[in-house]
Amino acid sequence: MEAKKNNFTIGKRQLPKIKNRLANSILQIACCLLPISSYAQYTEIFDFPSSYSYCSIGPLISDGTYFYGMTKTNGDTNTCHPGGCGTIFKVKSDGTEYAVLFNFDGINGRMPSGSLISIGNFLYGMTPKGGTHNNGVVFKIKQDGTSFSKLYDFTNTNGKEPVGSLIYDGTFLYGTTNYGSTGMGTIFKIKPDGTGDTTLCAFQSPGINGYYPDGDLIFDGTFLYGMASNGGSGPCSNGCGVIFRIKPDGTGDTVMLNFTGANGSFPQNNHLISMGAFFYGMTMDGGSNNYGTIFKIKRDGTGYSKLFDFDPSGGNGLNGSFPRASLVSDGTFLYGTTALGGANGRGVLFKIKPDGTMFTKLIDFGLYPTYGYPSGPLLCDGNFIYGISTGTSGDGVPAIFKYALTTGITENTLETDFTIYPNPSNGIFTIEAKENNCFLIITNILGETIYQSEIANQKSSIDLSRQPKGIYSIRLMQNNKISGAEKRLIID
Repeated sequence: MEAKKNNFTIGKRQLPKIKNRLANSILQIACCLLPISSYAQYTEIFDFPSSYSYCSIGPLISDGTYFYGMTKTNGDTNTCHPGGCGTIFKVKSDGTEYAVLFNFDGINGRMPSGSLISIGNFLYGMTPKGGTHNNGVVFKIKQDGTSFSKLYDFTNTNGKEPVGSLIYDGTFLYGTTNYGSTGMGTIFKIKPDGTGDTTLCAFQSPGINGYYPDGDLIFDGTFLYGMASNGGSGPCSNGCGVIFRIKPDGTGDTVMLNFTGANGSFPQNNHLISMGAFFYGMTMDGGSNNYGTIFKIKRDGTGYSKLFDFDPSGGNGLNGSFPRASLVSDGTFLYGTTALGGANGRGVLFKIKPDGTMFTKLIDFGLYPTYGYPSGPLLCDGNFIYGISTGTSGDGVPAIFKYALTTGITENTLETDFTIYPNPSNGIFTIEAKENNCFLIITNILGETIYQSEIANQKSSIDLSRQPKGIYSIRLMQNNKISGAEKRLIID
């Protein structure tokens, strides 16, 4: 049996422990506050309407002008239950021009989770509830809120309650469900037009290969990789969870790592990110202090290393507990949040080097100008980190915040423009800028920096042919100023 708390799943055995840890964390009153300069880099850019109190907000994506995201409840309550069925929204990165693009009504989906992904002129996403069978749907919608289409209804036989976000390999969308006819979750694929649906894997009891897949998949061109929050051969009562890989045709299903508690356990609401030869991720529990871990592992399952143990009661100054959102990278540091812990018991924003050194707590949520309980994966554009927390208006109203990674950076003020061609491309393209000596930053749809380099000449050739197919954001920086222009590159 599983219990739900704060929109994430925990075993019943953990409930008293979490309650005690939260109480202990709150009693640690600001004994290790960060310098004021750190908070000066923090800005709350948008507070959701007060009617969205205690509403869960999904991860953000950006097209260079707007953020797009989903709310789990609220919206047009006349067509759904009193709490609302959820919405799709957009807002500019400066907090202006907020608009609700779409209200779910139950039949077309309910309680959306995960992030949207962008393919061409459409955004694609999933809801774990609603649809014809109330088992969830896959949908698409244009960025202006028109042309909504429900592509697929889950029936339980093909999966139930999709979790995390979709990914795209140029032909198929891939995702996971928490449940299904086996009761343990599935991995599926489907074409963007709603055809070609295939169940690649059905997790089964006793769960030696893991069950309840959680978080997004990641694709390296050969394998899909992911994590299951339970199962495996670890000593936990229901298994401590696993890291797995599987080929896009459903073959080659392999457990790469069994979490054991000591090396981490229950990787809930987390997905792996790729940097060089390693994947990086976090577990919500386990480790030396049993408050969660940061780890890395090679693509073949070797080279596992626990980089950091969280500990809200000491050790590196109340460094947080229960990380339940994925890491992002600016190419030098990994950044993440914890749901609880820190000096005020309301979570932290942190950074750490990929070798496990230089862990730094950037923000203790819980005091002005922050409020608390950050949720969902962060978004990084190379200069700012964006995320969701409870806003300073209080009463559980969510807000979008940003954190400047380098002091002195001015947003959208570089007086230059640039062009990229061909676009779409096979990953090899040319960039032409009006200025010399710029710094190029390229991020993927998750906000992860996948390429950065100095551009000495006005015209340069860039090779991203080894990157997966998809949409990438390109920006330039010069003299600590970011270009107001941002281009989208399509690799197909």
